[in-house]
Parts: sequence; C-alpha cells; structure tokens
Amino acid sequence: HGYNAWRDPMKPSQILAKLCKEGKVDGPHFGPGGRVKVANRVFTGPTEIEDENGQKKASDEPVALAALRHWEDVPRAGCRLVPEHVETRPLLNPDKPGIEQVLGANQGYELRVIVWNTDEVILEDDDYFTGEKSSDIFVRGWLKGQQEDKQDTDVHYHSLTGEGNFNWRYIFPFDYLMAEEKIVISKKESMFSWDETEYKIPARLTLQVWDADHFSADDFLGERSPRSTREAGKVEAELHLLTAEEAEKSPAGLARNEPDPLEKP
Repeated sequence: HGYNAWRDPMKPSQILAKLCKEGKVDGPHFGPGGRVKVANRVFTGPTEIEDENGQKKASDEPVALAALRHWEDVPRAGCRLVPEHVETRPLLNPDKPGIEQVLGANQGYELRVIVWNTDEVILEDDDYFTGEKSSDIFVRGWLKGQQEDKQDTDVHYHSLTGEGNFNWRYIFPFDYLMAEEKIVISKKESMFSWDETEYKIPARLTLQVWDADHFSADDFLGERSPRSTREAGKVEAELHLLTAEEAEKSPAGLARNEPDPLEKP
C-alpha cells in the first residue's frame, strides 16, 4: 500500500515458484519463522505485512522477496535479477528554480539534546550518618526504536533537594521519511538474519531520571515522553535538530567533549 505499493501482477511467492520451476530447482519450501528453502539455500525475512489500515497479518511474501533479492546465490539457476523499473522525473518548485525536489526519500538528520539540569526529583536514599533523604541522579535518553543506543549523563551525587546539574550532550543521528513523517531504522531481526529489515516508526524522544545505586540495580525515578504517566521531577533540556549536512559543517562532541564543548557544572 502507499506510494511504494507492489505493482507486479504476480506476487513475490509466485515469481519465486515460477523461477524454481523454470530452473528445475527444488522449492520453494516455506517454513516457520520467516524461512524459505530453495535448493540447498535457506533465506530468511519478515513474517508479517501491514495493510493500509496499519493492521499486520502473517505472510510469506516478505521472505519470498528476500529470496528473489538473493537469487544469484541459488546453485546452477541463480543469476542477479533486475528490480522493477520505476520511471522517475524531476520535480521542480518555482520558488527554488533549478533545484530538484525529492519526495519519498530518506533525509539524514541529527538530534542534539543538551541535558542542563533536573529539579524536584524524588529522593530515594537515606544518608547513613545524618538520616537525610538524597539521590544520586543521572538522566538517560534515547529515540524510539533505538533503545540499544541509549545515552546516559554522568551522575550528580548526593542531591539533597532533587536538583541535579549536568551540562551533558546526547547526539542521535537518524534517517527521516518526510512523506510518512516517520524515522526509518534498518536492523537485523536476529543474529541469524542475512538481511536487514527496514522499520518505520514515529519520532519519539524519551528522557528518564535514574538514581545510581552502587551496590544494587539502579532505581528508575521518572520519565518524560509522549503519553508518559510516570513523571517524577523535571528535566531542563535543550534540543537542536540539524540536517546531516548541517551537522557535518558544525560538529559537536558527546557529553562535554570537543568540538563545541560544554562547561562542567
């Protein structure tokens, strides 16, 4: 569905079956977990497709398409297939003469988040000597779909008021599909996958406040994100959104590092 809809009268599974028959190749044999066997080769791919209403349903078509994209790996009958040709024409905007407009293409961006301070954070710990409440505060942030790339500030130790000072920069590069207003992420579904799968997800930034514990797991104190109900305290942060080209021309360092370093609070 959408601008990138499948237009061939035959589905990928039908094309794959036709190629196997014409090349006298055993297959295709579809199995569970997004697998298809052709001759002595096994190809893997997604197990679901999404319709125009956002509803997902099980399908063998994505893994069949993955096999077609690697048909040259099939013994004897294999060759590199030519993808469907899509006619393209330049689109020009009269406000920007001579500059071709790009629709449906991924645009590279870089989000820079400077975490300045926290305030009114819950105090979790009891001081052994004075009995005062305190917390060792740090802030964690990530973009939705990129939790493995989460970033942490350093720790503001022994806050007695819920205030923490950081002056700490996160940097999140990402690709954005303007036509669908979504971030585009490519990753392997598992360590056994050959190909990367492309995911399109809403652009969401999450900031969490944590208490750093030395002798046990860190304590989660609160979160600021869309639709979040777990708010405990405030985070003062500054966001800078740059195109990839702008970011390359004006580089900045992670944390408080060069270039464009931040002062230690």
